[in-house]
Amino acid sequence: MLVEDLLNRPELALQVRVRGRVDRPIRWVHTIEIQAPGRFLRGGEIVLTAGVWRTAGISAAAFIDDLVAADVAAVGFGLVPPETRVPEEFVDAARQHGLTCFVVPVEVAFLQIVEAFVNTKRAEWERPLRRHLAQHDAIVAALRVNRGVETVLDTLAKQLGEPVAVRVAGGPVAGVAPRPNHPLPLVGEGLAEAELLLPRPLAELDVEQHAAVVQAMPFIALEIERTRAVRATELRYAWELFEWVHSGVLGIETVRTRLHSLGLPPDGPLAAVVLRTSSPGADSVRLGDLLGTDGVVAQHGSEVVAFARVRDTTVDLARRIHDALSSAVVHIGVGQPGTAAELRVSLLQARHAAEAVSSRSASGWMTHEQLSSPALLLSAQDPELLAATSRALLGPVLDHDERRGSDLLPSLAVFLDAGGRWQEAAQRLHVHINTLRHRMSRVEDLTGRSLSSTPDRVDLYLALRALRQP
Repeated sequence: MLVEDLLNRPELALQVRVRGRVDRPIRWVHTIEIQAPGRFLRGGEIVLTAGVWRTAGISAAAFIDDLVAADVAAVGFGLVPPETRVPEEFVDAARQHGLTCFVVPVEVAFLQIVEAFVNTKRAEWERPLRRHLAQHDAIVAALRVNRGVETVLDTLAKQLGEPVAVRVAGGPVAGVAPRPNHPLPLVGEGLAEAELLLPRPLAELDVEQHAAVVQAMPFIALEIERTRAVRATELRYAWELFEWVHSGVLGIETVRTRLHSLGLPPDGPLAAVVLRTSSPGADSVRLGDLLGTDGVVAQHGSEVVAFARVRDTTVDLARRIHDALSSAVVHIGVGQPGTAAELRVSLLQARHAAEAVSSRSASGWMTHEQLSSPALLLSAQDPELLAATSRALLGPVLDHDERRGSDLLPSLAVFLDAGGRWQEAAQRLHVHINTLRHRMSRVEDLTGRSLSSTPDRVDLYLALRALRQP
């Protein structure tokens, strides 16, 4: 694909400001927002930027100089509101070097440009197959209507008259796996652990079936590679986005720029989703397939995190994810929906919710609405730490009750549950009010806390609550 071919794509509406060598072939399309980007380039790339590097004090001239030294094919500047015009110093710097420079409109996400390039490369890869394999028309026609591995598998299954599937390590099975099945390794870059699952060994298929399988295998490999190429770009963008939101170090405009690049609306409504699962790799793929263009997904250790567009309610979103992943034990937390500026709070809420749900043995979900009680957050803590902390505060009271057979701890629980109302608590305990006052005075002596102090009452209440947990 040449630079001119990409610039002439009508759906991208790219605005050329400097027309340099537009007959150059494109090696790759790459988004870079760092100082000295040339060290990560090999030459021949189209570089996309939204000018985030300006916040680090990098000049347009220095940025363009480094791109020219790396021999890039062209540079595109993406407009992100409130910015409506590309900086003239950026255009001037590109013009001085004769570097092709274009503007990416606000409504066009960077990923659309990446997909346009990858899809064109895919068409280039298919041309030799079209010349040499005369019987592949059915697969080509199907892919023109709907791209993807499933499309090729459906066509192949119809030709064989039996189900077929693809199994890729670290991901779900695509298609319908025959039983029993006979794996046939797929050949392609990065496909060492990919297999086509056939209903019978390849040697046992008749001539027409054998030819159909041989014709389909390159297309399956190409579709897997195409999907991986787009997903790899998206995952890198997504990973950086989650790091930025979690750390809160970069400004909100940087987060808005990245959301826009990923095709998500910076003004929301967007909600954070956190999954605690025993198979994060597979579930991250499943969640990505489920959300599609409505979300971005990344794996963070044993967690799967996502920012998802909320179409209905967070409850509907949580339930939909849970139903889609019901084959495995998974604990789901969903934060409140909002804009880019509110994503960090949403992410914290989602993590607390997932932690609270993970205390259960079975799968489940929780949304931000269910985190309305601060006491609920207590259940998200480590049980041994809770027990140790509670006993450090109430241990002297427990020891006193065990040694003397007294009822200080039960009396304290009733007093706090009664809201500190002496008469009501005494009536519940069936004791004289002076007896209750004496018991509470003893609790204060043993714990060093005052029941007339609100913070001390809260500490005592939470310690009691922790001790009551199973």
